[in-house]
Amino acid sequence: MFPILAKIDGFILHTYGVLLALGFLLAIVVALKEARRIGLDSNLIMDLVFYILIAALIGSRVFYVLTSWAEFRDHPIEIIFFWHGGLVFYGGLIFAFLIGTWYVRKHDLNFTQLADLFAPSIPLGQALGRLGCFSAG
Repeated sequence: MFPILAKIDGFILHTYGVLLALGFLLAIVVALKEARRIGLDSNLIMDLVFYILIAALIGSRVFYVLTSWAEFRDHPIEIIFFWHGGLVFYGGLIFAFLIGTWYVRKHDLNFTQLADLFAPSIPLGQALGRLGCFSAG
């Protein structure tokens, strides 16, 4: 276990957060590269990725809170303190899928083409996130 990557003047850089951010970043790079290769508008994909990222963070936290309600019952303000830990992958995946589906319909995009586009990105992000979880203990 290696939960703290670096401490600089009281600022703590957590390994989990770095690997999670790196997972998102690499997943976005892979998706954008594929979008350019198949001729999709990269700005449209970046907008979709922004919505997916926000939905994934919210969904991850919502599912963690639902599965660990006893932890928040007495101090509900801590629900928004996601930086204290507590994210659930499948909650993020479900919320991201729902928002992604909404975005695809709103912009009349080809769902299967985008599913193929994002297929390599999801396991890449998941793998780095799991390494972050392992590092955090």
